Amino acid sequence: MPQRIAVIGAGIAGLSCATDLRKAGFDVVVFEKNGYVGGRMSSRSKDGFIFDLGADHLCDLYDGIKDACREFGVGWEKMRFLKYGIVKGGKVISPEAALGPLSKLRLAAQQALMRDVGDFLWLDDLAIHDHANAYDYMRVRAGREVSDYFVDAFSTTYQFHRAREISLGALLGIMQSIQKDKDRWHLHRTAGGMQALPDAMAARLPDVRLNAAVSAVTGGEQVRVFVDGSEDAFDAVVVAAPAPSIAALYKNPTAAQRDILAGSRFAATISVSFRVRRALLPDTAVVWVPYVESEKICGYVNEAMKGDDALQDGDTLLNLWLHEDFARQIMDKSDAEIFAAVKKAFLPICPWVSSPADVREHDLERWPLAMPKFAHGHLRAVKTFMEHGQGGQNVFFAGDWLNSPWTEGALRCGKRVAAQVSARFSPPEADQPLAEAAPR
Repeated sequence: MPQRIAVIGAGIAGLSCATDLRKAGFDVVVFEKNGYVGGRMSSRSKDGFIFDLGADHLCDLYDGIKDACREFGVGWEKMRFLKYGIVKGGKVISPEAALGPLSKLRLAAQQALMRDVGDFLWLDDLAIHDHANAYDYMRVRAGREVSDYFVDAFSTTYQFHRAREISLGALLGIMQSIQKDKDRWHLHRTAGGMQALPDAMAARLPDVRLNAAVSAVTGGEQVRVFVDGSEDAFDAVVVAAPAPSIAALYKNPTAAQRDILAGSRFAATISVSFRVRRALLPDTAVVWVPYVESEKICGYVNEAMKGDDALQDGDTLLNLWLHEDFARQIMDKSDAEIFAAVKKAFLPICPWVSSPADVREHDLERWPLAMPKFAHGHLRAVKTFMEHGQGGQNVFFAGDWLNSPWTEGALRCGKRVAAQVSARFSPPEADQPLAEAAPR
């Protein structure tokens, strides 16, 4: 009989891991606490709109996501427009215009000095540069304007926290990619919303258990998984979840596992969606909001870039995200209170709308553990753990926090962990086709 492997968490990391384990011949059971798959790559439909709850857009650099879309028959679509903006002095201008001539020269000098540092979607490659934080490093070498309107703006928009909690290694990888792969940063989406790919992947797995919140895991020669008062035994378990979530349910971690879980930090945010008249909005796709411009809102997106799915009766959606401190301050408030607080903070930094009546509440999603912080020291710690501590007591970890940023990194991490499990257990049968599962 093939070995039984449990995958806890049906986000993109868990699903990619489960898919590869199934292909390798393992008997795989996926546990998901929610009534849907996808994790931070999920969507919700309301009033004719698709609201992408976590990840909002993808880019052409995501070769793993694109391969999965081809394999599972999910459309890969380029956004209708691709222009970026940045808030400075209450206006939305081009990112290039946010820097003065001297700042541009100093930034260009730093870019010219860069060599091939590695792939920022696999930060183990960049752990050798994990010796400083991004903000202070660039402030010394390129000045405060570059640090505030390039380094910090990028970090807050995409990670929801300040760049002093981003490793220099991650910054160098991103800067190299922006310079080297500029044309591949064009934005894309999966047809039907972010939910489409996780749904398609889950449909081909024979045993995905929704609304199955795992309460405890104990490692050992047989790994015990506890769900709803029942217990099941597996040869190995992959926990594809944020580090704090793993720490809460894993009862007997090794010292190495305990240390990496305790040392990993996450930023919170709230995804907030407003309904707006399409005619009010220019064809600007993504707006960065530097912390020096707003300590509450960190970025917003014109969903009209997604085409007809984002248009209803002349309206579209403006989706925005909150800085971690502001998100935590209002996380436990009611939806109505959150909408009111966010609208008040948003209007001064969005010149496209002039009154509260222009932005109408649509939907929101709270994310207490939104994004991992790839802080100074984290890259080296994870690299060491993945080489020497992964799989202790037959419990493996997967997810973006393991030096695997964003949805593409998370998918790749799931595949790497599946290969680690396969190498340890060497199942008797391989390359089994994925059968269509029964409808859930």
